[in-house]
Amino acid sequence: MLSNRFTLFLSLLLLHLVISCGTDDGEQNAAGKYSLYTMNKDLSNTILTTNTVDSGNLTISKNGIDVSTKLFDRSIIVKDKHFYFLRAGKFRKYILEPNGLKEIAQLDMQDRHIENISWIHQDTLLLFTSDNKTNRRLWIYKIAVHDFKINQQQEIKLPPAAADFKILSVGFGTIHQQQLLVGYTFNKVINETDFTTIDTFYVATLDKATLRLKNIQKDIRSTYPGGVNTVQSYSFHDENGNFYFMSCPGIALGNSPSKPTAIFRIDSNSTHINPTYFLNLTAKTHNHAYGMWYLGNNQAIVRSERRDRYTDFSDHHSTYQFEYYVVDLIRQTTKKLNLPFDKGTRKESVLVENGKAYITIDDAKDQHQVWVYDITSKNIQVGLTLDQATDFIVRIDRLN
Repeated sequence: MLSNRFTLFLSLLLLHLVISCGTDDGEQNAAGKYSLYTMNKDLSNTILTTNTVDSGNLTISKNGIDVSTKLFDRSIIVKDKHFYFLRAGKFRKYILEPNGLKEIAQLDMQDRHIENISWIHQDTLLLFTSDNKTNRRLWIYKIAVHDFKINQQQEIKLPPAAADFKILSVGFGTIHQQQLLVGYTFNKVINETDFTTIDTFYVATLDKATLRLKNIQKDIRSTYPGGVNTVQSYSFHDENGNFYFMSCPGIALGNSPSKPTAIFRIDSNSTHINPTYFLNLTAKTHNHAYGMWYLGNNQAIVRSERRDRYTDFSDHHSTYQFEYYVVDLIRQTTKKLNLPFDKGTRKESVLVENGKAYITIDDAKDQHQVWVYDITSKNIQVGLTLDQATDFIVRIDRLN
């Protein structure tokens, strides 16, 4: 089943208690330009690669490369034909072969899980991790992925927000104005089946070289900034160096739905949250959203739930309810794209390149397709199609 808030909550509760090509050529191809990670109706998981997502057909049985969830899941890092994943105390590096993923290197990283990542250079990855026992402590690892070695690691001591909000959630980390900015908040367990988030989010400024904590900002206009970006994207820099990030207080992430989903900005010449910029998406769509991808020219795509189409969190992931909006970040307007309703609570479902946005949708007709949105002309058409053995397309990535 697609990872969702309930799965997230069970993980958090456990941590708390422990103190937590386009045509079907009939071959499995491991050398395409793009990869799609699928969860299938027979409960298998596959990676399919292709040289084009603008057209064509692929089938799970003929083209899918099997991926065991015992070794790997959709919260993966894909970069330059390599896949990275943290499992069983090791940060692991893989290449994709026709018979599966082959591990080629590993780094010791005991009692850790990934909260967020940031590529600060083509070859340098920042991992923001927390511990599996308390989920309260933050470590940052600077990794040279070519040589696959840890060049720097540091625990960052963030002051607690309140006595009963102890679970740390890191929603973004980025280099901005030659500083490292880290957005985060705190959660708490309500009972055995629920949790919530404090009504504030924070942005810590760290020296990018030494990782020394310099100052902390807080904002009460919303909460839960960003999210685990190995699962879904929530932030970006624009062409002018402004940094945008989304807050996600809806039931699928922060579970503080009285707060609005909103977009915030840190201007290019500052390290402080712009106090006058507040794009309130909930006010415009009357719903919460999860996921944001930059289109260029001050436009982004957001993925918004429909509160009138699901009952509660139990069917949130399986209901055909998600809509895609183009947001004008300057005019602060939204326009819904003419696409079928999508299912799946959190998915890395948008890939933007060469003037197009490729949007993967699993619709109510049991069609699993890449829809192609031309950013300039606004035209939308169907691209690559997968067969009905697919249940969810949960990731689309560029491999090279």
